[in-house]
Amino acid sequence: MSQFNLSFSPLLPWPVLLGHVARANPHWKYLRDRGTALVSYLGPHAYMSPTVYPDTMRVPTWNYLAVQCRVRVRLLTERVEMDQMLDKIINDNEPAYREQWHSLSEDYHSKMVAMIVGFELEITELQCKLKLNQHRPESHAALRRVLATGSDDERELLAWMDRLKM
Repeated sequence: MSQFNLSFSPLLPWPVLLGHVARANPHWKYLRDRGTALVSYLGPHAYMSPTVYPDTMRVPTWNYLAVQCRVRVRLLTERVEMDQMLDKIINDNEPAYREQWHSLSEDYHSKMVAMIVGFELEITELQCKLKLNQHRPESHAALRRVLATGSDDERELLAWMDRLKM
């Protein structure tokens, strides 16, 4: 299987990943005790039929985009940090909910914050992996036709092929 592997060091600091888990979830202890972690994101992905190849001596495969980040962990221990983290996550994911969240009582906020452990993950290394049948250019025309009429993920894979001029 051929794939692009990209690893590079940042010229500028990468964004910090923020999150939280329930205090009852032991994962926060693993983060605390290890101090580093690997974060993986799977992007668009799709089954690739052997019918996209001009010859019949092929097998099915899976095309995908993925990102892996090595991170340094810092647990959030101060209430102000927790509030900032929650505000950022709410703003990024559901801005309309922010007003409702801020309208809730301080007692409710305190209880909710006490039930979670927040963390900040500083990216120290980034790897991108792309498998788009780039090693089989004879299949690209048929592959493009299949992806163009497929699912959202398939159309996104086609957009990546366009970006990469494949």
